Amino acid sequence: MSKENDNDITSWIFQNINPNVPENVVKNVIPEKFDTYFKLYFPIIFENEDTGQSRKISYHEIANLGGLTFEKNFSAKSFPDYISPFITASERDEYEMLEYLQSILSPKQSIIYYGLGGENLPEKFIDPWASIGPLNSLSNIVKAMNEFAKMEIVNFPNYIFPRDHSWLIGNIISQSGVLILGCGKELAERIRAQSEIEFIELEPDDEYFDFGN
Repeated sequence: MSKENDNDITSWIFQNINPNVPENVVKNVIPEKFDTYFKLYFPIIFENEDTGQSRKISYHEIANLGGLTFEKNFSAKSFPDYISPFITASERDEYEMLEYLQSILSPKQSIIYYGLGGENLPEKFIDPWASIGPLNSLSNIVKAMNEFAKMEIVNFPNYIFPRDHSWLIGNIISQSGVLILGCGKELAERIRAQSEIEFIELEPDDEYFDFGN
C-alpha cells in the first residue's frame, strides 16, 4: 500500500457533493452521479440478560420490537431507551462483514482510501490522509485506525473508491454504524441479491441517519 499526499484524487467528491444540506443527507456525502444508493448497516448483537444469551439482530427487528417504522434514517440513535442497553457490537462480526463486502465489490483495480483526520485516532490518521492499495487492504487499514478501540470498529475511512469512480463508499458521521454506498446497476444487483449485510436503498435527498433527541 502506498501513501499518497496529493488529495486531488478526492477532488471529484468534494466538488460534487452538496454542503448546503445537512450532513445526514445522502448528497452531502456522495455525489449525485450514481444509479443507486444504499445504506449498509454494521452488524449488532442483542444481549438477553434474563437468559444470558446473545444473538445477532437486525435494525429492522429492533424497529419491530420498539413498535417503530423502519425508515431510511433508522439508526442506533433511533433505538428506544429500553432496548438500547441490550445492544452491543462484535469486532469479529464487523470484520466478517467487511470481508464479505470486499467479496461483493470485487474490483480489478487499485482502491483509494481517504480519511479527513480527527481526534482519538492513531497519530498517522490525525491529519487528512490518503492511501492507494488493493481492496484486501481494507481490514488492515481499519484495524490500524482502531488501534485504541477495544471491542468494536469505531473509526473508518471517510471515503473508499476505485480509480474509475464506479462506486463510492462514504462514512462521514463518526461511529454511525452505517456506510453509504453509491454504485452502478451491476453492483446494485449484487447488493440486492445478498443477505449477509443488512441494507436499505436510498435517494440522494434522503436522510440516512437519525441524530436522535
